Amino acid sequence: MKTHPIIAIIGGTIWGNRGAEAMLVSTIGRIRQDFPDAEFNVFSYYPDQDRNLISDPNIHIHNATPLSLVFNHFLGALIRRLYTFLRIEACALRCLTIANTIEESDLLLDIGGITFSDGREKFLPFNILTIWPAMILGTPVVKLAQAVGPFEHTINRALARYFLTRCKQVFVRGESSACHITRLNLPPNITSPAVDIAFLYQPAFSLSAENTSRVSTVLERIRQEKGNGKKIVIISPSILIDRKLAKDSIDYTGMLLSTVSQLDTNRCFFVFMPNATREGSLKHHNNDILIIDRIRQRFENSLDLSLQSAAVFINFDINTSTIRSLIDQADLLITSRYHAMISGLALAIPTIVIGWGHKYQETMMAFGQSQYVLNTSQTEFDLAGLAIHALDHSAQIRKELQRHLPDITQLAEKQFSNIRQYLK
Repeated sequence: MKTHPIIAIIGGTIWGNRGAEAMLVSTIGRIRQDFPDAEFNVFSYYPDQDRNLISDPNIHIHNATPLSLVFNHFLGALIRRLYTFLRIEACALRCLTIANTIEESDLLLDIGGITFSDGREKFLPFNILTIWPAMILGTPVVKLAQAVGPFEHTINRALARYFLTRCKQVFVRGESSACHITRLNLPPNITSPAVDIAFLYQPAFSLSAENTSRVSTVLERIRQEKGNGKKIVIISPSILIDRKLAKDSIDYTGMLLSTVSQLDTNRCFFVFMPNATREGSLKHHNNDILIIDRIRQRFENSLDLSLQSAAVFINFDINTSTIRSLIDQADLLITSRYHAMISGLALAIPTIVIGWGHKYQETMMAFGQSQYVLNTSQTEFDLAGLAIHALDHSAQIRKELQRHLPDITQLAEKQFSNIRQYLK
């Protein structure tokens, strides 16, 4: 007989996308506040790297790569269900490790950032396979705050209705998602509005320690520059946004370089920081280190020596704890990563975001900061003008962010009040 809850979590990782890490560690940390002895089965698409980073005995990392989702999760769940129906002896089930783990869990939490969305049909198999095995095995599924929809495309609408109806709870992130999901005519008790879990992040929730000595060096440099009276501007670029803008012949790195030049290197010191890191990998997915290296090369090729000495570039793995520590030193954050934006807002740091889709605008609007959002669909960007304005109005912006934070964290918190009913 179990003496403590066992929770399965899918859709997040430690390594790679640090926004996914922020959601994962916040989920685990927040549940532990209610259930200190809870055990967690984390299904990761970077299982080997995550196992190397986590040593917590109550957190077990399992494989959730695409092949594993098909063969170990889905087919394993079908086989286990068949064996149970046929009353085949338990010893025959021992090889179905992942299916057994899912069935033994009290609850499966899906923390994926966006699911069942028109135009992202190539991700539908992943959206389905992350939750269907649990449904087959009778494990309750709760989707924590994520963007969903729109549902204008027939196949997406049909699959979303089928699978979301079978969830115990679907927390939707933002007004647009809340509006989209009404089109599915789901039972009214299934869906609830929410905000991103990462708004509940606390430093004590961190599960890894990465490049601590190199981080200390950067933080010391920042403190020296602050001591010299300089404003700290942290820039967290996105390789995804770089590629989106390149399709419209917009030079993303050139835009950032121009912004730095216009902000005055005598006044500001710049820190280029990734929010998605795969140190040692040349793959573009979840790897902002590559775009930071490209920006650094542009700086080094500049003839302006003052420009070259006005910035530091972080091109190694850092976790959410480090990201928050760095942003907390900032006078201004310029980012193209959603969860870097959340970090800035949560720390009441003036934040400018260059993003795509409605999720950036909605979140910034909730803090009264919609004027500091630039969209990749725009043809002209006055990033430098916005940055100068934000620096000049820093005190007012901080007060506005602090005013909205209690309501935002309360909306995030209600997800875990809901979870408690499944774990008592």
